[in-house]
Amino acid sequence: MKALILLLLLISSGQSVATELIFKAGFEATALVSGTATGINNTGLVLQLNTSNDTDYLQINTNGVFTFKTAVAIGDTWSVRIINLPNTPQQQNCQASNTTGTMPPGGVDNLLISCNNSAWNWDQMNWDTGGWN
Repeated sequence: MKALILLLLLISSGQSVATELIFKAGFEATALVSGTATGINNTGLVLQLNTSNDTDYLQINTNGVFTFKTAVAIGDTWSVRIINLPNTPQQQNCQASNTTGTMPPGGVDNLLISCNNSAWNWDQMNWDTGGWN
């Protein structure tokens, strides 16, 4: 959301009113978390965004850019984790990177989700990937 500064200049020598709109980047109070998903061949991948004030869930079924709907206040911490791995029609593994931070002006766009078709290793849990791998 861009801050809008509206300056009204009233010229007292007549009925004239001048207006000037100034758009200035960097005055946003909130920003969004976005990233890129690769290697998705199946459906069912679900990500969870946690902020100090909210939790947002996002299902991703295709490769490409994605964006969470929840806006994060500039300066607040945020984190993303995988809640559910792609599993329909077959199981996939996914790794997440750049999953935590403090929200900068302009937002975050470097969250990466990389999936592959490797079978899960049911003997070792990796909480960052959302499943056994």
